[in-house]
Amino acid sequence: MILLFEPWNLGDAIIAASVARLAPDRFILACNSSWHEVLMLASNGSLNLLPLDLPYIWRIGKKFFSLGDAASLGTTFSNTELGAMEVISIRGDLRDWLAAHRIFSGAKFSFTGWRPFLARKLSVFDRPFASGALPIRNRYRDWAEAAAIPFSQLRQTYDRHPERDVEAPVVIHVGAQWRSKQYPHVVELSNKLMEAGYRTVILAGPDDPLPPGIFAESVQRQGWPELVATLKNARHVISNDSGPMHLAAFLGCKTVALSRCANIEEWLPPGVTALSSPSAPRGYRPIPAYWSDQVLSDWPSPNEVIASLAEG
Repeated sequence: MILLFEPWNLGDAIIAASVARLAPDRFILACNSSWHEVLMLASNGSLNLLPLDLPYIWRIGKKFFSLGDAASLGTTFSNTELGAMEVISIRGDLRDWLAAHRIFSGAKFSFTGWRPFLARKLSVFDRPFASGALPIRNRYRDWAEAAAIPFSQLRQTYDRHPERDVEAPVVIHVGAQWRSKQYPHVVELSNKLMEAGYRTVILAGPDDPLPPGIFAESVQRQGWPELVATLKNARHVISNDSGPMHLAAFLGCKTVALSRCANIEEWLPPGVTALSSPSAPRGYRPIPAYWSDQVLSDWPSPNEVIASLAEG
């Protein structure tokens, strides 16, 4: 039995789920319970999930040394089951390592990703990656390697669905908890898409701020069942680097990922078209304004985005 330890954001959980859905009788995905509903919807109920709600992951109200309700998770397994269990992670975060050892005491552990994690936190460790001397590792490939799954097997599950009807909408998802990660030209992009003959739907998460110029009545804030259904029926999905981008790819949508704050190569799902700003970083370390509500310039233009739809 292999337990995939991933307590963080929706995108992180979906990347781990790309491995977990390959063999649900072999893999358990331990992730935040907030994502269980959408993961089960997206996988048609095939995943083996375990709630892993750790207080240190939140944007506010962090509790670094508390395990919260997750402290008792290990007791749901017998000593024999724990002894046969391998807990794996690719994050390289010491907090995850400590939490996993406290919760699943007696299991075997394989935690990787220490060097990329240090590179994200400290520029001195990022220099060989930012200069191009060392290559960036893609997280989908890292999870496949950690789970001893051929990446080609994972890649096959990301084959796109058949062509959608030309009347199907182009979905633009603006969701992000930080304004710095949001594409600021959504209004212009939507207008140009409609001029080009596309029908558009603009989506946002329940608590997401909206990019400049968008009125609340122009945006749909859907629950998980409606979101999954809308993405499945979309002609194309356009999203910033976010959980909905990973979800759209997981569902087999034709997806365009827009990136400005971080190196999209680390996060890019198989089969997704990436449009990145020339100002985006080349290494693991994001730009200083990544964790901010600053509206950034120098994104790919709406015309570039529309051209990528025709090419895809």
